Amino acid sequence: MIGARKVVVGLALVAALAAFVYAFTLGKGVTDEVATTGAVEVLTPRQGAQVLRQSEIGIDLAPEWTGVLQINGIEIPEDQLRRVPPQNQVFFTPGPGKEIEELPAGQVEAVALIWRPVAGETREDADTVRWTFQVA
Repeated sequence: MIGARKVVVGLALVAALAAFVYAFTLGKGVTDEVATTGAVEVLTPRQGAQVLRQSEIGIDLAPEWTGVLQINGIEIPEDQLRRVPPQNQVFFTPGPGKEIEELPAGQVEAVALIWRPVAGETREDADTVRWTFQVA
């Protein structure tokens, strides 16, 4: 009887460890080779997060990088982006009168086209960073 109890406890510990490892991998949101170059520092919201319809979407890039955002295939106009040049950040918050007034419920895909102007790159040379999150 005691042996069976040890087996059950052991299996429960293995399952908990597997769940922890799986949950840790969900935070990996960059689906392009750009992740290995260190260009992307933070995605907002993070891969797989659950957010509200008016949540801010953005990317924090390494020095020398810039980019633009697309949400569900809709490119956000430059005058609706919030840029923080000293931190190489680009954000968009849905709202009245904007290209996207509110995020649709369900899964949303964000895309950042990123490039390094200091290296002579232009938008035509951009790398693509994709991530998804859920909207409540």
